[in-house]
Amino acid sequence: MRLLLLALVLAVPAWAQDMPPAPKKKPAAKKQQAVHKKPTPEQIRKFNQLEKKQAAAVPSPAAKK
Repeated sequence: MRLLLLALVLAVPAWAQDMPPAPKKKPAAKKQQAVHKKPTPEQIRKFNQLEKKQAAAVPSPAAKK
């Protein structure tokens, strides 16, 4: 009985090494990007505020003289 158990314990690692490696899984398909949506009123307001700030930060060429 012990001899059979010993043979089984020694045979399993050798058998496992003979097996080919498992095939690699394909990566999941990337989701298609959503179509561009219209900006929300909040996004438009923030964009307009940003433009005003940037316009105020850049001095006009006439002011340099």
